[in-house]
Amino acid sequence: MNSANDCIILKNGKLTAVIDPLGAQVKELWYGGLCVGKDGITVGRYANRIGGAAFSLGGETYRLSESENGNCLHGGEEGFDKRIWKAAAPADGLSEAPENSLKSAELQLVSPDGDQGFPGKLSVSVWFTAENDSLIIDYRAVSDKDTVINLTNHTYFNLNGGGSAAGHLLSIDAEQITETDGSLIPTGRLLDVEGTRFDYRRQRRFEPDHDENYVLNGSEFRRAATLKGTKSGICMQVFTDQPGLQLYNTESAVCLETQHFADSPNHPEFPSTLLKAGEVFASRTVYAFT
Repeated sequence: MNSANDCIILKNGKLTAVIDPLGAQVKELWYGGLCVGKDGITVGRYANRIGGAAFSLGGETYRLSESENGNCLHGGEEGFDKRIWKAAAPADGLSEAPENSLKSAELQLVSPDGDQGFPGKLSVSVWFTAENDSLIIDYRAVSDKDTVINLTNHTYFNLNGGGSAAGHLLSIDAEQITETDGSLIPTGRLLDVEGTRFDYRRQRRFEPDHDENYVLNGSEFRRAATLKGTKSGICMQVFTDQPGLQLYNTESAVCLETQHFADSPNHPEFPSTLLKAGEVFASRTVYAFT
């Protein structure tokens, strides 16, 4: 067990993850002695954007916290990344082991009914597991009222340990992206990536300036993307059961956020983000390194 201000260190093989209860974040991710990721907050209740900071459910309209240009971004002004999560006993039963030998840890959060405008008391758990040179992230949530949910991890990856984001090779298993307006709110249309700069179906050099949702092929747990550092030779494969992958970058990092589509509560044609009262939301994302 760790206090609210303590980080949890997970180790397995060449992989070390430093987990911070503030924002349930992957504060640092190391592989083979190189820092390959950082600042990986858990985003919720709703990752990405909800247009007009409002949606309707069960005949009622819910007004949400506005956090970007009149829209609700990443759960509102006080999203899950701003909270101190409770550290529970490690999921693999290693609660008596020294901190630096842990392989798995669980963080918990209770979001009250009406939090940032969302309906339902939502109880959330996130498990972080270091296994076989992979970081496994398992999400689980249950609400006492019908609500919407979209959780993701927002780690900034640089597999070279530094330098430009352009120093990577990338592939994404997706034929389409969701079209967005000037505020990055989906229009409802899907655009083919063929013949555009968004086409990463075959691995190629990453071109910066991205903030798009890719419509992943398949629906089961599968490989969604591969990122490789051109200097380090480190390769990371991303596996998920989610329908979308948000590709975002800064000058020095690439984010590969597994999630549902932005503004899905206002687009019935998109995969549903509805979580009915008493039902369990469960999802898994794996970042596997070689």
